Amino acid sequence: MRYLCISATFLDTYYHGKGDDDKPEWPPAPMRLYQAMLAGAHAGGRTIEWEETKAAAYRWLEAQGAPFIMAPAALAGAARMAFVPRNDGDKEPQREKRLTGKLFAPHLLRADAQVHYLWPIADGHWNDERPHAEVICGEARHLLTLGWGIDQVVGDGRVLDEKEMQALGGMHWQATTGHGAYRIPQQGTLQDLINVHSSLVASIAGKTYRPPLKPSVFRKAAYTVLGDLPPRAFAVFELPDEVAFRQEDVVRTSAMLRSMACDQALADTHDFPGGSERFVAGHVNDAQGAPRFSYLPLPTIGHQHADGMIRRVMITEPFGSDGTHAQWAEERLTGRDLVDEDGVVRAELMRPWRPTTANIVERYVGAGPVWCSVTPVILPGHDEHRQVKHRANAPPTKAEQLLFKSLGHSGIPTEAVKHVTLRKAPFWPGPLHPRQYFRPSYLEDPHSRPGWHVRIEFHRPFHGPLSLGAGRHVGLGLFARW
Repeated sequence: MRYLCISATFLDTYYHGKGDDDKPEWPPAPMRLYQAMLAGAHAGGRTIEWEETKAAAYRWLEAQGAPFIMAPAALAGAARMAFVPRNDGDKEPQREKRLTGKLFAPHLLRADAQVHYLWPIADGHWNDERPHAEVICGEARHLLTLGWGIDQVVGDGRVLDEKEMQALGGMHWQATTGHGAYRIPQQGTLQDLINVHSSLVASIAGKTYRPPLKPSVFRKAAYTVLGDLPPRAFAVFELPDEVAFRQEDVVRTSAMLRSMACDQALADTHDFPGGSERFVAGHVNDAQGAPRFSYLPLPTIGHQHADGMIRRVMITEPFGSDGTHAQWAEERLTGRDLVDEDGVVRAELMRPWRPTTANIVERYVGAGPVWCSVTPVILPGHDEHRQVKHRANAPPTKAEQLLFKSLGHSGIPTEAVKHVTLRKAPFWPGPLHPRQYFRPSYLEDPHSRPGWHVRIEFHRPFHGPLSLGAGRHVGLGLFARW
């Protein structure tokens, strides 16, 4: 099997594209890539280079169906207002008098973020389809932007084998059979776009204006992350500048976030599975696996000088949820205050705004085979106070057995795990010894609820967020990609 791979490397750490519902879109839809390539093919003096060979290649590409997409995780940034001139200069010639506000919320990307679009080509079809694939590879290098006009990219096209495709970084996105918001080209898309452009050119004839056509030949599909578990939707918030919480207070920070969410849920009519008392407040009567929010403060990690302070928080849904509840949290909690148990306002929740946030959150939500705990995992039982000895073919200790029990509570099959390592010392710079963290009353006893730092190696890349153990819903047992 071969794969036609079109890659786009972003030159900035923001992406402004929106979907049909006028909401920020990530990753960019395949139709957006198709249109951007066609625009690049006609930019500048390239229009005179357009020929039937290229048109045939574009018609071949539109018939290939929905591609796989490999892209890094991205965060929806803070909403911003830009003032741009309305297109009614005939009524008001002064530019300053015809400005109008335009609200947008760009996605935050890590530096040099790459998005890869992959179409499989069967070996038996390679000889027939190779000429078209090679033309498309050349056309990909004419990409200028992907998203808005300010979303500049460098394009490239290659044909990869199976091993090269697996080596690409990023989360794996796959089109599903259900109806979704992502536009995908289909047979007839090229001619439709040509007609749209022609109608735009002819929209103004003298003093007569004819509204141009809009693209109409495409289909829509939903894209989901490919992996052993269904995706886990989340909402990320950031604290104001010069505000940070100590890592040993991760549970207290989680409690403030949970209290705010509960207050908003009581004043709202949003439909939560099992009701807000169970899903938002977490009153599940110790029912393992009951669907509920997890409130996860995110310590600052990722480099040797990281201080481990909490400047960002996350609310996650259970694995397999549809994302509507995380979206509710993002909309209802942004701009509200975190209040501690004494009624003191400690911080305002903001949309992500720091340039470094995308890289840090990527550690928690990206994909990778090895994950290490940032806050200690609280095991669901007594570990007999035995130190974990790492010997080849040794039977699992009581602590390791309890860890695998915690994996099951989170819905992660033990068959997905290749190797585990438990120790008291943290793996990351910045985190603390397990005994230094504040615990809620139901987790206070360190003998019946011992804490360990854990390193897990999976057989295949695992997609975060990942939290394990008895405190997994309140910020303990939080993992980051190693």
